[in-house]
Amino acid sequence: MKIPFLKSLPNLLTLLRLILIPVFVFFMIEPDIFSLRISLGIFIIAALTDFIDGKIARKYCAVSDTGKLLDPIADKILVMSALVMLLAQGRDIDGNILVPSWCVVMILARETWVNGLRSIAASLGIIVAAGWAGKLKTAMQMFAICLLLLQGISINVFDREISVALLGAWLLILSIVVSYWGAVEYTLLVFSKLRGKRCKPLENDRN
Repeated sequence: MKIPFLKSLPNLLTLLRLILIPVFVFFMIEPDIFSLRISLGIFIIAALTDFIDGKIARKYCAVSDTGKLLDPIADKILVMSALVMLLAQGRDIDGNILVPSWCVVMILARETWVNGLRSIAASLGIIVAAGWAGKLKTAMQMFAICLLLLQGISINVFDREISVALLGAWLLILSIVVSYWGAVEYTLLVFSKLRGKRCKPLENDRN
């Protein structure tokens, strides 16, 4: 395999992730147990492309401006598409509530706030890397969605049958706590950098 192809592979994987999103949404329009399993497979493939493209980009120094723009956008569209479709489903095939509407509102509000801060910082030439909390919340949300798609399956915990989808809902709520912790840290970091930026003439800034 040629190196030039490897350098373009991360962006191709990100593009694949974007293409898989409408396919996932199609199978979630009127979900039954069969379409849910297909949706789960599609979501897992899309989530894996996020992990693989990052590994390749770092290993082969294939980080590009296009990738920096598309990769986080693709992640957010994938997660929000899944949550909105699960919210639209209302209840799982066993009749249990899947995703509380307030969870989706809080996740959407958090992403809007952080993206707004990132845009303001970028307009001033300030780049703030994502912290551990942001990366952890993405992993937790993707895993939670996988569990939420495993409807109709239960596991035995201390001699009690617990729905896997219910575990997914709990994990999703936990991811909100982590995401807001990260949002507070990110907000404080951005504002500290913005204050430092105002203290220096823009033409002297080399960062």
